[in-house]
Amino acid sequence: MQSLRPSHSIKSLRGFQFVRYYRSRGLSAMNPTSDHSSPSDSHGKHPRKLIFAPGDIQAPSPDEKPTPTKTSAAAPAPVSRLAGESLRSETSTPNSVSEDRVVSHAARAHQFVTNPPLTVSQMHPTNPLHQFNTWFHDTRLPPSSAPETCTLATASLPSGRVSARVVYLKELDERGWVVYSNWGSREGKGAQVFGGQEDGDGVLSAMPVPGEGMPQGNKWAALTFLWSGVERQVRIEGLIEPLSREESELYWQTRERGSQIGGWASWQSKVLWSAEPDSLVERRRKSLAQDVCPRSEIPGDVNETDIDDGRALLEQRVRDMEERFKDAEKIPLPPFWGGVRLVPESVEFWQGRRSRLHDRFRYVRVPSDGDLYKWRVERLSP
Repeated sequence: MQSLRPSHSIKSLRGFQFVRYYRSRGLSAMNPTSDHSSPSDSHGKHPRKLIFAPGDIQAPSPDEKPTPTKTSAAAPAPVSRLAGESLRSETSTPNSVSEDRVVSHAARAHQFVTNPPLTVSQMHPTNPLHQFNTWFHDTRLPPSSAPETCTLATASLPSGRVSARVVYLKELDERGWVVYSNWGSREGKGAQVFGGQEDGDGVLSAMPVPGEGMPQGNKWAALTFLWSGVERQVRIEGLIEPLSREESELYWQTRERGSQIGGWASWQSKVLWSAEPDSLVERRRKSLAQDVCPRSEIPGDVNETDIDDGRALLEQRVRDMEERFKDAEKIPLPPFWGGVRLVPESVEFWQGRRSRLHDRFRYVRVPSDGDLYKWRVERLSP
């Protein structure tokens, strides 16, 4: 496969990036009627990309303003600030007074009036990835709103303990949704997904190589996008797989140098500092206590005069990495850092409707011959 170089392969289109390599071979990433249901081919080529590195390569214009959304004339008038304050109860248990206030302002909740009804005719007939691509490029979602923001949820085995964190979608290809991070830490999400780490202290484990002795973890995960401005969300459930090092290096080279240094310096989720119960009561800087000093009045010399809380250790790691790579024109990809793809088993598209009678369509992957993806489409009750 021809090597992809960001310097000549990436083109900006309305703030989002696409790989021209695929278009040059007649593979339109944006044509919702084209058949892209095959997850990959038998020749080892990388999956075709629909979205690449939104928000990373080209920053949105400072003059860009979000497109105003139309709301129904029947939308209820917002409750005034004073009325809203009066509805707050000082106790956690409702009483007759607070209940009366709530009932008297029952229409203050958001009523979901931005969109027309969502019907099956508006959904892509065979491919949820193309349906996602269409929603992601809704003109009401400008790059400045960071529509790539999403929540990744994973769970540890055998405890089943769930962990969720906000991440950024960096790619959508014909196999699934791609995010990048440090996956080599025993303390982070890598241990949940890829199982326990064997390396000694002070060494982060390398990213697994696809198909070569994959470690055992809980590769089931979920990804959720919420676009409140257009009253939509997308929920994806499926299995996580690591990207090849070549694929990860392509995205790594789009990151600014400081972010690359940070990728090397941070042992993600490793504890840098801790305080035992009640030990901070006397140790913390009194002028920074929230009940004494409002946040807007924090002294400008706080970094020099506050107690050490572990930040200095992280910044020392950054300086160490800057020294290590000071003569490097390009900072290499860390072995423990890379991309993972969430390969979907189900994808739900949710659109708000008045009276909470929301429209929900779910694509469920069904067995098929060979490597083809086929999807059953379902309407779900709100």
